[in-house]
Amino acid sequence: MRFRKPTFLTAVLGLICMAILLALGAWQMDRRAWKQDLIATIGERMALPAVDLPAAPGPEWTYRRVLVQGETVPGGWFRFPGRARDGQVGDVLMLLIRTADGRLVAAERAFVGFNEPLPPLPAAVAMEGVLRLPAARGWFTPDNGPAENQWYTVDPVAMAASIGADQGAALPLYVVARDWQPQLPNNHLQYALTWFSFAGIFAIIFILFHRRKG
Repeated sequence: MRFRKPTFLTAVLGLICMAILLALGAWQMDRRAWKQDLIATIGERMALPAVDLPAAPGPEWTYRRVLVQGETVPGGWFRFPGRARDGQVGDVLMLLIRTADGRLVAAERAFVGFNEPLPPLPAAVAMEGVLRLPAARGWFTPDNGPAENQWYTVDPVAMAASIGADQGAALPLYVVARDWQPQLPNNHLQYALTWFSFAGIFAIIFILFHRRKG
């Protein structure tokens, strides 16, 4: 079996395509290692016993169990539509808690179905929950609508501003229920094998294309 020499352009394009496919596979392997470390970190932090909310929790407190108590800031519920819980789609309700030292903590406290009336706002809250760092707004995530009480990303500062509370007192992290569990699928190995397979298939096609018939 003989092979014809590829042209310069064919060789360059072939190398570029192979490099891209291999790079995508290697990137997915790096993502897999990062995801495994993140899952392990979350497990370790959530296994720790609950402690009182620290004075200034930073990102290192994400996924830690904390105890929060204080008065509810007047202004009502903050409605986060389009969420799912126990197989039902509806709205997650959050409120602001003012602690004894004046800090404002956003916390998830209820869930209602679409068009269901809001429950009465409690005067005070004492809860154990998990601290989370608000996620950045995605490309397809709608903007928050404070005037319509439609929230799509957690923003404690904007939430405080919408009801006339002290924005500077709002903590950057927020609290979810104590039974919250992370949903972190780790399919990066499958993705990596897919890209490496594409690279192998591309190499075979490239070789067969340049095979010279006898």
